Amino acid sequence: MASTLTLKSGTSWADAWRRCLTAAPEAFREDRVLNLWNGAWQADGRTLPATSPVDGGPVTGPPRLDRATAHQAVRASLDQHRAWRHLPLTERRARVAATLDALAAHRELLALLLVWEIGKPWRLAQADVDRAVDGVRWYVDGIEPMLAGRAPLDGPVSNIASWNYPMSVLVHAVLVQALAGNAVIAKTPTDGGVACLTLACALAAREGIPVTLVSGSGGELSDALVRAPEVGCVSFVAVATPAPPSPPP
Repeated sequence: MASTLTLKSGTSWADAWRRCLTAAPEAFREDRVLNLWNGAWQADGRTLPATSPVDGGPVTGPPRLDRATAHQAVRASLDQHRAWRHLPLTERRARVAATLDALAAHRELLALLLVWEIGKPWRLAQADVDRAVDGVRWYVDGIEPMLAGRAPLDGPVSNIASWNYPMSVLVHAVLVQALAGNAVIAKTPTDGGVACLTLACALAAREGIPVTLVSGSGGELSDALVRAPEVGCVSFVAVATPAPPSPPP
């Protein structure tokens, strides 16, 4: 017999989407999310269909950019980087701290998006958001000695991460890199998390964090996000695949 999905009031995908439209209308449309580059939300890219692992129903897919547009986004991020790297640490810290307060205020919505988009159980989805916020706060409180004798990179940090920890890995990395004086680029994982990351980046962009968020296939965007001369560093995090068991002797 097929199981029946029972939802608490206000926890459906449609409910989550309506909350996104209210929380960050600059980043969401009725039928899609936008890419963020050159300091503005852009209605570009071809949106792919996507389904939720919770019930197999449709959710919003990533708006995939082409190679030429990705290069434009990277060049614009370099311009942001050249301004941001000269901002005093006190100002960078204040903006990152304000972003963390905003993420904490939207904790339940971010976690609900993770449930629908990548199938995280509710408790683990909340923990993913909490680890991002608490982890970056640790850096905010103690960043001075870590930066002693160091300078920001020559260009923005390009972040490519696996799909299963959008907040505690990708958003965490982006905010720490920005705190250290770098503009940041994040690629939406192909397998999910685009709405969660869009909301998180919208909250960061409101506080003046120089973040770029783009979607697309690795093959299409690698020239821009990995090999472009404007990129100062590539941060890549992947999920390790367990080795197959050894055959019995």
